Amino acid sequence: MSMPSSRNNTEDNSNTCNTGHNNDYSIESSDAHTQMSGSLKRQLMTLIREQPSAKTGGNPFVSHCSIKSGRPMSTLDVKKIGSGVFLRYGDVRLAFDTGIKGETTLLSHPHSDHIGGLRFAHDIIATQATFDTWSARGTEPVAKKTVLDIDDMFGQIGVNITPLNAGHVLGSAMFYLEFNDGLTVLYTGDFNNVDSLVHRAAKPVAADVLITEATYGEPTWIFPDRRKVYDSILQAASETIAEGRTPVFSAYSLGKSQEAIALLQSGGFRVISGNTSIDKVCKVYGNHGVSLKHYTMKSVNVPEALESGAVVVTSSLRNTLATARHQLDKKSIDRLEQNTDTFNLSGWTLAKFAERGFPLSAHSDFQGLLDFAKSVDPRVAYVFTDRAGVFSKHLSDSGINAVALE
Repeated sequence: MSMPSSRNNTEDNSNTCNTGHNNDYSIESSDAHTQMSGSLKRQLMTLIREQPSAKTGGNPFVSHCSIKSGRPMSTLDVKKIGSGVFLRYGDVRLAFDTGIKGETTLLSHPHSDHIGGLRFAHDIIATQATFDTWSARGTEPVAKKTVLDIDDMFGQIGVNITPLNAGHVLGSAMFYLEFNDGLTVLYTGDFNNVDSLVHRAAKPVAADVLITEATYGEPTWIFPDRRKVYDSILQAASETIAEGRTPVFSAYSLGKSQEAIALLQSGGFRVISGNTSIDKVCKVYGNHGVSLKHYTMKSVNVPEALESGAVVVTSSLRNTLATARHQLDKKSIDRLEQNTDTFNLSGWTLAKFAERGFPLSAHSDFQGLLDFAKSVDPRVAYVFTDRAGVFSKHLSDSGINAVALE
């Protein structure tokens, strides 16, 4: 597989890109974090971009490609549909994180806001870890499954598809598309450009078109250094136990809980998982090489662990307490109901919900989103999620043509 990591620095600031006098060209990497470089064989082409309309809703940016001779090529059409995005370019039609009857879906990861409508998909392309964690969380795809490994290219008529590590949860993928005429597209899904204990950071790759999330796409969302967040979580656990109480950390069952367990485990704490959904996902992580040690609520060691100062990680405290009432002795139940301090692990604790907790996020913050987009250096960026409008304006202010898919 050959993929560009940076664009030729000799191009001017117009929307017309001349590749040179022959069809073979090499693009060297100018980003130390990007590991992909090489040569692409393309038809000599001029890429022409129309300026987007001031309206952002229901009027997607249209991209026109034409060979230098003037022969028209396909129109790129990108739309927000349901929980995801639909792309059409020539004869290629692809859905991202949503299902459309008779079409192929590229699934970045199986969080609930990314699997809406997948029962309509004809074929679902994802990593094995994505299919495994999806199954562990209690649902199964009914469509045909195509499994891809991270960084392995898959070719189908009109386009080559390569999943790239997204750093969000186990197996999460961005998708890099290379069309037969040389047009390249990068779809991010949810991504994190910061390393964690259990996930590697996503790395930018140069593309003509970027389709990016903007979950934290406002300047107010700048997260502290992750190591400082880790230290604060461990300190809170130690102080709570020293006060004779049980620290409870609330986190999503897929991704965040596993990071919390790994962190607390590394800090020398005995960790109890409060939900079977977390247990099942942890087993999948183990099958994919990420070892996580913790007690389940059914373990005979839980009462003693609680008494001696264990930590609980839960995705639903209500469900944890319901399980405790069926599995544990009265003393342990009383401790969980009356003698705990709960901390939420989420980027939203930074400001939005004013929740007691720590801003541990599986997403890139505002600066991470902006830096990532600049490194991709697209001709145009499509932005989805709630803050699409705000973030697309910041991209435009940074010199990137951007359109909000709202």
